[in-house]
Amino acid sequence: MSEPMNVRTKLILMNCAVAVALIYRWWKGAPLAVLAVTALIMFSLVNGLIVFTQKKSVRTNR
Repeated sequence: MSEPMNVRTKLILMNCAVAVALIYRWWKGAPLAVLAVTALIMFSLVNGLIVFTQKKSVRTNR
């Protein structure tokens, strides 16, 4: 059986996915101000969610 993905790998993949989505929207002509606000919200949510789920899984594994 393969080992589960570690937290650093998940953070990198999720942040890359958000970055690619934002670059795509910028390429399609979305206003830069809207993208900046969206980037702040999305990166905060993604990173906060990963940290929260990691802490929760550590508590349940004890």
